[in-house]
Amino acid sequence: MPTDDSGLKAALYESAACGLMLTSPTGLIERVNTTFCRWTGFAKAELEGKRRIQDLLTVGGRIFHQTHWAPLIRLQGSVAEVKIDLINASGRAVPMMLNALSREHEGSPAHELAFFLAEDRHKYETELLHARQRAEESLKAQMMLQSELGRADVRLKIAMEAANLHVWHIDVSTGELSFDNRCALLLGHVSPQRVSNDEFLRCVELADRNELLKAAEEATDPSNGVYRCTFRVNGVDGVQRTVLSSGRVQFSDDGRPEYFTGVLQDITELHEQRAQAESRAIFAEQMVGIVSHDLRNPLQGISLATDILSKAVTPEKLARVVGGMRSAANRATRLVSDLLDFTQARIGRGLTVSRKPIQLHGVLSECVAELTLAFPGRELLYQSKIDPATTCFADADRVHQMAGNLISNAMTYGAKDAPVIVSLALAPRGVALTVHNQGRPIPPELIPTLFEPLTRGAETHSENRSIGLGLFIVKEIVKAHRAEVIVRSTVEQGTSFTILFPDEVA
Repeated sequence: MPTDDSGLKAALYESAACGLMLTSPTGLIERVNTTFCRWTGFAKAELEGKRRIQDLLTVGGRIFHQTHWAPLIRLQGSVAEVKIDLINASGRAVPMMLNALSREHEGSPAHELAFFLAEDRHKYETELLHARQRAEESLKAQMMLQSELGRADVRLKIAMEAANLHVWHIDVSTGELSFDNRCALLLGHVSPQRVSNDEFLRCVELADRNELLKAAEEATDPSNGVYRCTFRVNGVDGVQRTVLSSGRVQFSDDGRPEYFTGVLQDITELHEQRAQAESRAIFAEQMVGIVSHDLRNPLQGISLATDILSKAVTPEKLARVVGGMRSAANRATRLVSDLLDFTQARIGRGLTVSRKPIQLHGVLSECVAELTLAFPGRELLYQSKIDPATTCFADADRVHQMAGNLISNAMTYGAKDAPVIVSLALAPRGVALTVHNQGRPIPPELIPTLFEPLTRGAETHSENRSIGLGLFIVKEIVKAHRAEVIVRSTVEQGTSFTILFPDEVA
């Protein structure tokens, strides 16, 4: 019997396992599937053509939409794996995971959104924790009921298999370690099989072996009796896994260890999730540091200038105040632009570049001319040793941004009475752009981390210290052009940053 493809597709769309939505670039909901309506309690007629996705967000979600979601959609065309809260028809916040993609529908730009309930992930983690707790309780009961060892051993095996745990036992008289056959799965074997003590220890990461043995020795102390250790194993399949081993020692009345039994659990996924959570927390802390520190000064300058303008001022003073406000506003704009680039580089796939043949000489001449006006009273020189018509396959705006960051950095940290020199020359494998300044050299120990975000370019007691993204963005632009950056800094020769554009780019 022939199948109505359009009807089938519509049915699949409406009953998909995730909430699906199509919105305009402004957020107006144009289409939504039945799954989303069921999760949120809204009828389609209440949403389609009448409400924006922003209307369904919490206050925090709306702020996130303005500061991250919308900018990322414009910059890279997609947003992936973002946790947000939606307000359902009864006013309750529902945690969901969001994926968004921008592309054309019927000749018009639109945003495709997919939602997944985040409650299922929380439920899974809770069930996993409860399963481990039940397994440990079963283990404790097995060691306490020595008189019923045979029957307890059967119950324990059933519990271990249900919780996907693997049993080990140490013979306290010989120190020999033995495992159940299912432990072979942790070592990368495709099926359960016997694992020897030597084979298991060979698979344990060398750096973790001493910690594992030390924890076992401490557990045999009658005042302790509890064993718990996390370590890595390198499987025969080439995969490294993180394993949690926990157990207990049963002592005789005179304090001698009689039984030492425990379980192994593969916690690789939980370990990776924890690392990702820590990375996100550090990233959020960096964002707060940038906004609170770097934006404070220009905003204070604008506020002070506003106070002055509220009073009667002379035309000369008015010109200075307006110039100061313009400078502060430009600084704030640059900081926001750097912040967006930083966000894209950290949570996206690096900075976007649009490379095409450009005349590098012309781009740098324009950049130097602009910055000469931005640093009055300072000497900025430009020297070119290449043919002005020489073309370079690069993104002109990004090259301008990169050179501007390097020049601003040189102006900030270089000697005030010495010129900053920008030079362009042929290199053995391409073209070299160099920004040079005199002054106090960069300490050698700072150079390896100089291009990391929130890294100061001078000692913390310097009057020029700041939280900056300039050199981090320089590194990302260099990487996007498959170029190379070299830093040299000595008392005699000063400090120079050289960007080498290779032949395949230049």
